[in-house]
Amino acid sequence: MNKETIGRVAFIVGLVISVVAGFVTLDATLYAGLVVLGVIVGFLNVTGEEVQRFLLGTVALMLVASSLKTVLGEVIGGIISAFTAFVAGAALLVALKEVYTITKSQ
Repeated sequence: MNKETIGRVAFIVGLVISVVAGFVTLDATLYAGLVVLGVIVGFLNVTGEEVQRFLLGTVALMLVASSLKTVLGEVIGGIISAFTAFVAGAALLVALKEVYTITKSQ
């Protein structure tokens, strides 16, 4: 399997687990697994030209998610919480890579 396929599969698995989380309660281990999947997606799927758009989208998602969880009900709230954990892992890695790139070039 090449990097693109692994990244795509990791994204789909993270998305499916996030949706399932709306219907069942995830424990801390599964949330940690979502963060790890997010790190894999951030490493394999987000290229240099997509960094700014990805991080801006992540910030918007994090801000909106906290409001939506309380308004949209338990199932949607569970999905949003899990997906937020998934995306947070990717955002962490992408942000760290970007900071490294910026400081390396100076």
